[in-house]
Amino acid sequence: MRPIGGEIELKSNDYNSYLTDSGRSSLRLFLRSEENSLKKFLIPDFFCSIIEDILIEENVNYSFYHVKSDFSIDYDHIIKSKYDVLYIINYFGEYINLDKLNLENKILVEDNVFLYEFENHSQAKNWFAFNSYRKISSLADGSLVKTNLVVNSLLINKEEAKFVSVKNTAKKIKHEFVHEKQHTEKAYLNLFVEGELLIDRQKEIYSISSKSLNLLFSNVQEQRLLNKRFNKLKNVVGENKSMKYPVYYSFFVFSTNNKKSFMSLMRDNNIFLPNFWPKTSQDNILYDNLISIPLFNNYNESEFDIMLKFIKKFLSK
Repeated sequence: MRPIGGEIELKSNDYNSYLTDSGRSSLRLFLRSEENSLKKFLIPDFFCSIIEDILIEENVNYSFYHVKSDFSIDYDHIIKSKYDVLYIINYFGEYINLDKLNLENKILVEDNVFLYEFENHSQAKNWFAFNSYRKISSLADGSLVKTNLVVNSLLINKEEAKFVSVKNTAKKIKHEFVHEKQHTEKAYLNLFVEGELLIDRQKEIYSISSKSLNLLFSNVQEQRLLNKRFNKLKNVVGENKSMKYPVYYSFFVFSTNNKKSFMSLMRDNNIFLPNFWPKTSQDNILYDNLISIPLFNNYNESEFDIMLKFIKKFLSK
């Protein structure tokens, strides 16, 4: 019988963790450590344009590989390419299978923007991964980094990034507008725009703010509710190759050839959906066709059902 009791044991892991203010800061942390910016990158052709902006800003040499409409990757293209760093985006909480790739002498960078928690599921020898809490939660800032590589943590400024207080103020005013009929819609929208301008101009790397750090431990998403909403949407939309069951629920996605009409219908009914992502330098049909429906619990079940009604209306045409 093994020993029971005493101080609780802990299985060791082979990575270190850091918290920055944003996904883009986490990417900069990697690029500015160990001369990683001098390495050749291979990145997906369906991505947020900020990634390319940062690579250009840091003078990184990069090329693209193709992402298919079901979010699978073009393995043959990757195998034939010359690169040092493979940049993977695990779209909408679903891990991409990398078993066909030999990454023994490569660095794997995983962009887990849609994951609240993540591990080195591919058991990559050289691994750097990060997420973005502000994209999938109520946090104004925050990004978790996990890596088994050497990182210069001294690059992380301990103070709060300037955009954070602006974003938090906007979130507070929006809550008071929605729930207490105070302020105007323009008041918080202007602040959100100001906050985005500040983060776009930011080149430094900051730590997560104390407010977001506190929320991080109390803001665990109710995955059971999100799973329920995911299944409701699947019953409405039907089987589609854009979305399988993810390891973490945040958005339900599907493709349509009438994205503009759909977004217009939703906006006309006071439903504002995120756009993953606006068109970049690459030509991928996902930019034009992909619809993403948030599953988050910041709106109640009756509001969610109203949104379902309009989705049904659109799909029935």
